[in-house]
Amino acid sequence: MLVQSPSKIFKSDLSVWRKENSCVLNEMIPDEQSGLHKITEVVFEENGTFDFNYQKSSTVLIIVLFGEIFINDFEKPVSPEHIFTLKSEEDNTLNIRNNTPDEKADILIFELKSIKKDNFFSIENLNIDRRNHLIQISEKLEYPNFIGLYEGRKEEEYSLHQKGKSIFGMVINGAFEFQNRLLETRDAIIISEIETLEFEALSENALLLFFEV
Repeated sequence: MLVQSPSKIFKSDLSVWRKENSCVLNEMIPDEQSGLHKITEVVFEENGTFDFNYQKSSTVLIIVLFGEIFINDFEKPVSPEHIFTLKSEEDNTLNIRNNTPDEKADILIFELKSIKKDNFFSIENLNIDRRNHLIQISEKLEYPNFIGLYEGRKEEEYSLHQKGKSIFGMVINGAFEFQNRLLETRDAIIISEIETLEFEALSENALLLFFEV
């Protein structure tokens, strides 16, 4: 029998979006006790820009959902086939700009607490080329992290690597029953006191991600 663990759900239809310069953004702050500081979704207008301020001793992960972006003065643009990761001991600002002059861009920014001291940035490839299977998002994160594309009614079970950790999950597209809770597009959840995560896709081409924090 599935035990109901304490949780907090962030429903997308109750999100509060605010306009900032040439973009709109929505922020989620999961839990002060977890390793995840903040999640920010940013939707850029054509040629839009956004300055993301991060705390010291943070790791920043950026996933592009749609479009293409440039970050600071890095030469390589970042698209949905890439993952950008930055780790810094100092607080600072990332300048992010939409690189598609005729289209909008949509990104997710995850700011996590760094476990080990280090400074670096990287751009990795992200290939979701296998359905109904969990794929590691980034090898650079100090937290277990996964993304998966599922067909309808497909189920998955995941055992946490460490006791006492929480799960932050987010549905990028479609619908899932996630630890016995219904989550739909852009809904998110943080679940504590959990040892095994169970979820089931309720729609075709359902895409979700989660972190063990």
